[in-house]
Amino acid sequence: MDRSNKNLRYYLKDEVVIHNKKSDCWVIIHRKVFDLTALIKDRLDHWNTNMDYLVAHAGKDLSHMFHENCEPRTEISSRSGKPRVLFPPILEVAMSEFVKTPGLIWSQDPVYHIGMTTRRSRLIRIINALTAHSQYMTVCDEDTIYDIQQKYKERYNHHAGSYEWRKFSHGAKMCGLLNLNGTLDENGLTSDEESSIELPPPSLWLYYTDDITIA
Repeated sequence: MDRSNKNLRYYLKDEVVIHNKKSDCWVIIHRKVFDLTALIKDRLDHWNTNMDYLVAHAGKDLSHMFHENCEPRTEISSRSGKPRVLFPPILEVAMSEFVKTPGLIWSQDPVYHIGMTTRRSRLIRIINALTAHSQYMTVCDEDTIYDIQQKYKERYNHHAGSYEWRKFSHGAKMCGLLNLNGTLDENGLTSDEESSIELPPPSLWLYYTDDITIA
């Protein structure tokens, strides 16, 4: 398995928190998102209380129990006087070599690292020019227009690929093209953080292409 070319995504914390069960377990450590579902599945026949403790923290942010480099924080045990990790499940490993990197703890294993939480969320408005329907949507600041298209397609309209996505520029007088590989900021759709008044969220416009071959 080539782990160096894994495509990492950006997530809202609200997107992580729903992965909160034994069959679907994600955690956050200093903005890094880890999918531990494979590790848990691999350990079903070799279960212990540490694994129960891990599942109890599914969907949560564990940053306070780890250093910035994702090494576990330790404390001195009042019973033995020896160091112990704050989060004991970090000591658990998969039994199968296919779901772990030998020699690495899971918080530093690229097998489980699937993305990052966004540095800030962005509210946008997507307007369907055919139906005049507006859909407000929260996305990641790092998302490209292509990423936003895919998320919109998954959440609201499975036929979003049948539309041409555009923006209005030059004082809303001209319908402009979008750079699908660019972010909102890179497409000139900035937020109102620097403004002294509250501005409406950036808008993306969908124009129906009448191409039923696109889904």
